[in-house]
Amino acid sequence: MELTALLAEIGTRGVHDPTIIPDSRGYTMFSTDTMIDGQPTQGIQRRHSPDLIHWNYQDQALSGVPADAQDWSQAQGLWAPEVVSGRNEYRLYYAASTFGSRRSAIGLATAADLDAPFIPQGLVLTTEGGQDQRNALDPNVIQDGKRQWLCYGSFFAGIYLAELDPATGMLKKPDDPGVRIAARPRALNNGSIEGPFIYHSPLTGEYYLFVSYDSLAYSYNIRVGRAKQITGPYRDFQGHNLIADDPLTADQVGTKILGSRHFAGESAQLLAPGHCSVLDVGPKQYLVYHNRAVAGGPSFGLVSQLHWTVDGWPVVSPEPVYGAACSISVAQQSVVGDWDIVSLTASTDPIESQRVTLTAADVEQVGPEQFVLVGVGHGNVWQEYDWAIDQPRVVFSGITPQGWGVLGKKAG
Repeated sequence: MELTALLAEIGTRGVHDPTIIPDSRGYTMFSTDTMIDGQPTQGIQRRHSPDLIHWNYQDQALSGVPADAQDWSQAQGLWAPEVVSGRNEYRLYYAASTFGSRRSAIGLATAADLDAPFIPQGLVLTTEGGQDQRNALDPNVIQDGKRQWLCYGSFFAGIYLAELDPATGMLKKPDDPGVRIAARPRALNNGSIEGPFIYHSPLTGEYYLFVSYDSLAYSYNIRVGRAKQITGPYRDFQGHNLIADDPLTADQVGTKILGSRHFAGESAQLLAPGHCSVLDVGPKQYLVYHNRAVAGGPSFGLVSQLHWTVDGWPVVSPEPVYGAACSISVAQQSVVGDWDIVSLTASTDPIESQRVTLTAADVEQVGPEQFVLVGVGHGNVWQEYDWAIDQPRVVFSGITPQGWGVLGKKAG
């Protein structure tokens, strides 16, 4: 199948910064206002799906830019929606800014149900540049027991975590910007880190901070660190703190689980994955994110399964959710053979898959669907539907000994 045919079928062209909320009919996706079939929009896009695969554009959940947000930021559109369930209502957090500016705002709108229009309720947080290096962008709301937190931030000063008042959805301490939990040096493209999302895993009990590095247009990549407490410190696979101060080594910080890549035989590259969120569906987790097929070209939304390594790291499927459900474990003997492997590195260039042959001596099973592949990495092997060949395929996702994500598809 061609990528263009896939996107036409699943209906996520124009999706940027997606997040998904389960509802009584299936799932509702909210995303940044980009383009719909070549037409500009102004407001938060809303789509619906019965199955996480096929999405139908519904309407704008929040039309236009609320007056207070526009007056403060001069924004021409709204970015990076986050939707959570509040007290007898749904709360939509959004960012209002202009590209490259720190004069930004995070606002709140509410609705009685997911299909209703969201009504603006005011600004939660503003930043204005100058001495204030923070940037009020990319809101993520986390419920941690009885406490609620706002994770936000972007280039310049990095990612912050501030406590919310669960009763109002506003900052608990309006003058407190919170604690900084991740950052990159200004020397690296003004500290290019954004799109934070914190996930508290019931499997490991730890907190996982997902962020996007580099340029959203062509070099986005998704990295993760984990912590024992929600306030950090967040550390990567190698133990590096995600507050990275040294520009000479900052590209090595953060466990990179997804980047630009191309598998042999596929019709197009998948470039600049980023601004992800995590969706729980029963016992499974899914990574929700956007991609591009051409650098600087239109974005589109994808949903891929998350799996967890034996040592508690999230790894993402090389396949978007598509086709018949067939995500099943495989026997050790099924892992032996030829593989197309994408080994991620610090480079933001697209990685082409390489053919690797595994013998029985190269494969060690260390748990259910958990394998060590000599010369490749450790991680998870299972069977999943491959959109490119339109049939099930054995896939692998893991981490190299050096702490980089690695994805594979069994050849043939």
